[in-house]
Amino acid sequence: MARAAQPGVVMGDRDAPLAKAWARHPDAEVHVLGQPRFDVLAGLGREARRRYLENLLVPGSGRSPDRIMVWACQPFGPDRLKAHADLLLDGMWKAEGEWGLVIAPHPAQSPDFLASLRQRDGRPLVAVADPQVGARGCLAGADVVASTYSTCGIEAALLGVPVLEIGTADEHTLGLAAHGLARRCTTAEDVADALSALLRPLTAAEPASADAVCRWSGDSAALVAQLIVSRASGHQPEHLRNEGVPAR
Repeated sequence: MARAAQPGVVMGDRDAPLAKAWARHPDAEVHVLGQPRFDVLAGLGREARRRYLENLLVPGSGRSPDRIMVWACQPFGPDRLKAHADLLLDGMWKAEGEWGLVIAPHPAQSPDFLASLRQRDGRPLVAVADPQVGARGCLAGADVVASTYSTCGIEAALLGVPVLEIGTADEHTLGLAAHGLARRCTTAEDVADALSALLRPLTAAEPASADAVCRWSGDSAALVAQLIVSRASGHQPEHLRNEGVPAR
């Protein structure tokens, strides 16, 4: 008996061609339904997370910066982390306005090394987020999020928070800049220019740009579940028929 085609699910439109290339069944379909683990973003409150970031930065200083960057760290070695830290901190120093940096360690790294970054001269203000909170718990309260290839960059973009993709020109990133969802920053001057630009009115990204990376409205888990149930019952809802595209 021939095996029935199984539907494939990808996060964004840019993933569909690769999924189609990998599909082996001639009738296989690829559905662009987003990322279920990003559904929780729909319930994030900006005000509570902003207060958390400000409270991290205020102790010992008595003041809160006008703008706050969250750095979603990767589990890199000390030298690479220091290079990224210098890139961000030097850029923040040169940028217009007063900035504070909240470092969100990756679960796989110790925050001890990052604590040494607070030994600069106190400008910009630097704090380290609780590992239990993580970058995701900080995103909604940030004015900008910096990362190299953390998926937190995608999550920030979905929330409408500006994103900086940092690192040398040859470092791998998520490629969000190619879709207009991030600024690629390889020097401190790039960071300073990007941050200064945030003080001016922003041009909203086209919805299609976000859809290319991740189609998201907070209901991806429900859509995936509906697809599974529809395949089991032999009936496919109209909205899922519209999402599916032939693999070949």
